[in-house]
Amino acid sequence: MAVEKLRRVNTLLGFTRIDELDRVNDPERRLGPIARGNPKWLVATEDAGEGIFLQLDEAAVAAWEAKVLASPLWTAHRAAHRRNFENRISSTATNYDVASRLKPPRYWLIHTLAHLLIREFAMTSGYGAASLSERIYAWPGHDSRPPTAGLLILTTASDSDGTLGGLVRLSQPELLLGSVRNALRKAARCSSDPVCSNRTPRDPEDYLHGAACHCCCMASETSCERANRFLDRRFVLPLPGEFAHLSFFGTDDGW
Repeated sequence: MAVEKLRRVNTLLGFTRIDELDRVNDPERRLGPIARGNPKWLVATEDAGEGIFLQLDEAAVAAWEAKVLASPLWTAHRAAHRRNFENRISSTATNYDVASRLKPPRYWLIHTLAHLLIREFAMTSGYGAASLSERIYAWPGHDSRPPTAGLLILTTASDSDGTLGGLVRLSQPELLLGSVRNALRKAARCSSDPVCSNRTPRDPEDYLHGAACHCCCMASETSCERANRFLDRRFVLPLPGEFAHLSFFGTDDGW
């Protein structure tokens, strides 16, 4: 979907420690207030821009996610996340379910794909990679919220005229297809391979990414909504090694 006109409002609502507030099913008690009482106004900025929204097929994502959840690679990521949480949680903090803080496999897939597309769009859109940012919509269905597997790549500017249209132009089918294929093809090789492609956290390591580094898919802090966490190229495309079968896209997909 081409998002020709986009309006983004950033508002300061409160503060959190260590981890930012999740947009999905996160208790409001994690958010510290910015005032003693109920404030009558909030600090905010309003930007105008453009973007491209992509959504993956839910049936394909659900089938792939079930396979990943039963894999040794996901077991290693889950254990690393628990170590990361326990190493950083404050002794005075409220007890939280550690598993609820770990992003599901579909988030890792969508998030990694978004980073690959940001790098590729920066080559042809006329915007630098640091000017592009992501918005990830990836969670299994629960309660009244249906499952989602989508991403929004956007760029905004504080000027009232917004941006120039170079990004939304890439939503044209023939241009978008070429961008996706190029992004996947480039991600198949990293200058840090095989170290990068085989990176799997092992005790006592507690990093929150797998086959990902600044040479292949990590983005600037202004672009990523998760500070370059929850990334693994092996979930997107088949890399050499024991986990090649866990990729969402296969070599026969034309990239």
